[in-house]
Amino acid sequence: MRGLGEVFITLGVVILLFVVYQLYWTGVLADQARSDELHKLDEQRKRITAVAPKDVVDAPVTVTKQAPYEDGQPFGELFIPRFGDSWSWTIRPGVAVGDLQKGLGWYKGAAQAGEDGNFAVAGHRKTYGDPFLNVPKLRIGDKIVLRGLTEWFVYSVDEPSILQGSGKAVYKTVPEDVHVLDSVPDKAYKTPGKYITLTTCEPEFGSTHRLIVWGHLESRTPLAAGEPAALKG
Repeated sequence: MRGLGEVFITLGVVILLFVVYQLYWTGVLADQARSDELHKLDEQRKRITAVAPKDVVDAPVTVTKQAPYEDGQPFGELFIPRFGDSWSWTIRPGVAVGDLQKGLGWYKGAAQAGEDGNFAVAGHRKTYGDPFLNVPKLRIGDKIVLRGLTEWFVYSVDEPSILQGSGKAVYKTVPEDVHVLDSVPDKAYKTPGKYITLTTCEPEFGSTHRLIVWGHLESRTPLAAGEPAALKG
């Protein structure tokens, strides 16, 4: 009995350490990674500003051709005012485990921000800073703002056609439902456009389902134009 008791005690300690790691330490790692990714973003913006003529940098152009996103390099920060003034996460190409430990991930092959098609983004619901913990709180009309390398992109959350009349913006589905990432996700829209998709796991501590939020591009402006209205006030 004494030996069995020691086994249970050891098992309990291991479980406790695992919980501490999942709920606390992964958050510490995420904060460190976010700081590193923000530094990379700042360096990229400095290089772009240094090589571009001033009249190009400051030009009030709303549509420009973006360079392809680079593997391993963040290309922007996402802001969602509904989640609070302090909420912001960097985003990089890839949705593998290593990518999502550093922030949000962009599905490779999806449209880039502001382009025709579907700009699709994934994030953890729990662990590594819980970036998409509050996705269920999103409402129709909420803004999703991306500060890219040279431009601001503002998206507005829509009511998916599959939830028409419900007043809800969050759709629950299964992981196998990859069509939510289509260029024109048919559960949300019927015609081509410039869309955004957010995906995260459901429930918080599981992955049996996915929560999906869709939105459409509302505006696209140069960084030099200043913060968009969606981030003010």
